[in-house]
Amino acid sequence: MHLPSRARQAVIAAGGGHDQAARALAGALAEVAACADVPAGAGFTDKLNRAAYTAGGLVAAGHLAHEAAEHALLEAAELARPGQHARAAQVIRSGMTAGARRPLHLGSRP
Repeated sequence: MHLPSRARQAVIAAGGGHDQAARALAGALAEVAACADVPAGAGFTDKLNRAAYTAGGLVAAGHLAHEAAEHALLEAAELARPGQHARAAQVIRSGMTAGARRPLHLGSRP
C-alpha cells in the first residue's frame, strides 16, 4: 500500500531534507497505514509501536524533528484506526521514548 498523501507530506516535513531518514520513517508508516485495509488482526499496535520506535531513534540521532515525526505517526494511526487517538498517542509516546534511548545512525553498522 502506498502511504496516503497527507501522511507522506508529514514524512517529508519530518525528514527535514534527510532523504534516508524520511524513507525509513515512510516505510514504517506504510506498515501502519496498511492496517486500514484490515479491520482486526493486522497487528496495528505492534506496527505503530515499531514505527514510533524507529521515529524516536531517528529523532534522537538528529535526523528528524520530534514534533513532525509525532505528527506523521498520529496521522498514519488515524488513517488506519479512526477514532482511536488516545490509544495511538500512548503507543506513540511509549515507542518514541524507547527509540530515543537508541539513536538510529543511518548508514552506519554497529
